[in-house]
Amino acid sequence: MPRPVKSLWIAAPLVVSLLGCASITRPPLDPGTAASGGRLTPQQLATDVLQYDLTLEVFPETMSIEGRNVSLLRALEPLDSIELQLDAGLVVNRVSVEGRETPFERDGGRLVVSLPASISAGDEVAVAIDYGGQPHVAVRAPWDGGFVWSHTETGEPWIATAVQGSGCDLWWPCKDHFADKPDRMEMHVTVPPGLSVALNGVLQSIDTQPDGRLTFHWRLGVPISDYNVSLNIGPFERIETSYEAINGVQVPIEFWALEAHADEVRQMIDEDLRDQVSWFEERLGPYPWGGEKLGFVETPHLGMEHQTLNAYGNKFRRDAHGFDWLLHHELAHEWFGNLMTHAKSRDAWLHEGFGAYMQSAYSLDRDGEAAYLHRLYKSYLGMKNCTPVVQEGDPNSDEAFTGDIYVKGAWLLHTLRWLIGEDPFWNATRRLLYDTPQPWDLGYPIPPIYRSSEDFATIAAQEANRDLEWLFDVYLREADLPTLIVEREADRLDLHWEVPGDRPFPMPVPVRIDGTTTRIGMESGRESIEVPAEARLIVDPEMRVLRQLPIIATCEEARAED
Repeated sequence: MPRPVKSLWIAAPLVVSLLGCASITRPPLDPGTAASGGRLTPQQLATDVLQYDLTLEVFPETMSIEGRNVSLLRALEPLDSIELQLDAGLVVNRVSVEGRETPFERDGGRLVVSLPASISAGDEVAVAIDYGGQPHVAVRAPWDGGFVWSHTETGEPWIATAVQGSGCDLWWPCKDHFADKPDRMEMHVTVPPGLSVALNGVLQSIDTQPDGRLTFHWRLGVPISDYNVSLNIGPFERIETSYEAINGVQVPIEFWALEAHADEVRQMIDEDLRDQVSWFEERLGPYPWGGEKLGFVETPHLGMEHQTLNAYGNKFRRDAHGFDWLLHHELAHEWFGNLMTHAKSRDAWLHEGFGAYMQSAYSLDRDGEAAYLHRLYKSYLGMKNCTPVVQEGDPNSDEAFTGDIYVKGAWLLHTLRWLIGEDPFWNATRRLLYDTPQPWDLGYPIPPIYRSSEDFATIAAQEANRDLEWLFDVYLREADLPTLIVEREADRLDLHWEVPGDRPFPMPVPVRIDGTTTRIGMESGRESIEVPAEARLIVDPEMRVLRQLPIIATCEEARAED
């Protein structure tokens, strides 16, 4: 997901989405709908989602939908009811189990379906829910979840969904939790004539109804987090090409673009996307979803990492580093977020910290050290350090989703890479993603994997052959940064760390003395070395170590500015 900072906000999408929702009044979302990935209830824990089969018709003029979703679930223990989620603002018209209408209860966003007969562990059951209404409208997509009802410059409907924070239950009945990915999904969406539907997975057919409406059938054959399922409707042109992945497979490339921007998209594919995906594969391994597609769709909001069909709304702009950062960031999430998914919400930095760091790493390989440090320095200035990156308490709380999971997460990786070296760092990263440091020949499908902060800390320590728990403890579990105290007197240099929580922190420090850089060991958290009194000295001359410096505000100062 793009980082929610003011400098990245684009005014036009906000204006059109506000215009779209001005005609209807929306009550606040039910708390159960507003939060995605919360604590699972016993009934939710007792089922495993195998497949969703979603049939939907979209009515742009009334900003409404009508549909049916069939959830195929496997019981993990004996059950006499099934719990799913659906926004209370949508109406449930009928519920059936294996074709038989069955009673149900609704409590806000919770929907509990009574089964006609109890089922045993291992049994499968299909629950069909017919529903409809006006789905929740996003005011500030993608950071505020819901539908975006917009129009192109020539007046055609241009519609998108972005629901990372609130989840699938904003627009279809589902088990709203990233910890239970469906193994596959069928999607049949009907729209007015002249519009196209772009979705995750592979397009199976386009059927024309007697009155001219079009039904698009998409099939996704790999597991997916439900918030990544994305509906996109507009007068799109489907731009198709392919590339040869690092494992030798020809991977389809699809970009669903507004017709007026088709030439710009073709240029971006040739000049940006091909180079970017090749770089990701060389650093990380095969594009994860090569059996489906490498896809993007043009959206009226900024962007989002929708697996196999990333949302793109950056208007084909390159940043000061000469490439499209949003294209790169959402592509990074195909690995960090979609292939490797955080085990708990508090580990979201594994998605966003890595996703943000990849732009700096790409700048290093593309343009050199100055470009790498420039991008990192700009992000360092935006650090807040008001809450820990990995918070205690509810592991699935969305409160951990702050800007620091991007910038502080990226800086942790920057320091870790310097500390343990190139091969251990990239081997650990590939193991985090694929469970092997040598993924180059993996064929499709590549299975997704759940990871925690502890998993990555263990893997990195194994690759570095040293203890690293202290590093992750200080950078992830403390709000404040460590401070390096530097004292120079006559011919001596004294260094010591002041660390939040008085945690151990044996972080070495690079020191440049008369042009020669030496790494000073700090095993006890302090060190004293002889330095000629007349020597020119710079501590950490290339900002390799994440620490508190006067150039960034303290938490209190940051709060005052906000």
